[in-house]
Amino acid sequence: RRLSQEDGQNGNLDRIYYDTRHPAGFSTPARLKKASNLSQDTVNDYLDDQRAYTLHKNVRKNFPRNKTYADTIDACWQCDLMDCSSIADHNQSQRFIFVVIDVFSKYAWTVPIPDKKAATIVYALQTLFDMTTRRCAVLLSDKGREINNTTVKKFLKEHGIEYFHTQNPQTKCSVAERFIRTLRMWMQRYFTRTGQYNYTDGVLADITHAYNHKTHRSIKMTPAEASDENNIMQYNTLYGDLRREPVKPRLKVGDHVRISREKQMFEKGTHFNWTEEIFKIVKIIPHQQPVYKIADIDHNEEIEGHFYSWELNKVKKPTAFQIDHVVDTKGKGPKKQLLVHWQGYPVSSRSWIFEKDIL
Repeated sequence: RRLSQEDGQNGNLDRIYYDTRHPAGFSTPARLKKASNLSQDTVNDYLDDQRAYTLHKNVRKNFPRNKTYADTIDACWQCDLMDCSSIADHNQSQRFIFVVIDVFSKYAWTVPIPDKKAATIVYALQTLFDMTTRRCAVLLSDKGREINNTTVKKFLKEHGIEYFHTQNPQTKCSVAERFIRTLRMWMQRYFTRTGQYNYTDGVLADITHAYNHKTHRSIKMTPAEASDENNIMQYNTLYGDLRREPVKPRLKVGDHVRISREKQMFEKGTHFNWTEEIFKIVKIIPHQQPVYKIADIDHNEEIEGHFYSWELNKVKKPTAFQIDHVVDTKGKGPKKQLLVHWQGYPVSSRSWIFEKDIL
């Protein structure tokens, strides 16, 4: 048959990109554009359809994220664990400090704990609630199982508190993380000055008190001074820059995408950077940096959480899929069918196909 212009361009790009001896082989979009003399849009469109490219495309880990937003005091608290296991012998075997901070006022609480079991986290929360009459509407943590578990969720629900966690394991609760850095710095300076490593004898409580009574640059007052009466002034100080025009979405509803894999720090780079499974965008949520809701393409079930565009890798709608293994068979001859497990997809995506349809 007569090749269309697109077929001809793709054939030329195939010859270059999959040639291991060619300088642009398995290389970047810019090098492939230069070698092919085609437009960047044509090259990008071609690469979006190449499994070898989309699975190993570099992942951007540092990118602009939306601010953690709270519009009033106690609307949202963040919590995290500060690891102090190296000095546990000096502190009655207390290995961690459970920290909680109000996103809006920056007021913080600290509770030493011996471990990070679910029951211990509940104890820490109850201890915190005994310290203050304040309660938050929402508690946010990272994805760690020490807080993101059934026992803690049940306790929070009993106290009328909604719980959320970040989706990306590399993304921490930024406000709580910032407080931990400050707390650790103050404690280390104290340890260096005194030569003592005990913080459970009142030192931690004193440092936390000092933190809550020092002026914070972000709110231009102390956390202890923050109140419902000066709520509007705090809001304008914290979020004045949110009035800027939001960034235009880079992706659109209906686009097919891969998700950035949750790689471990020392995992070898030869593993895929992106999921084998392909999803589709079903909703765009406007923000300073837009975020996206996605769903699987088999059952149209939404995936938990929101994703930034940098966590998604646009691909063409797939027309063929890799088979991992055959689970079962039925029928004979031209009507023979195979129950196949698709490579990179969950068990729920297994399906029956005719053997004759395998390429």
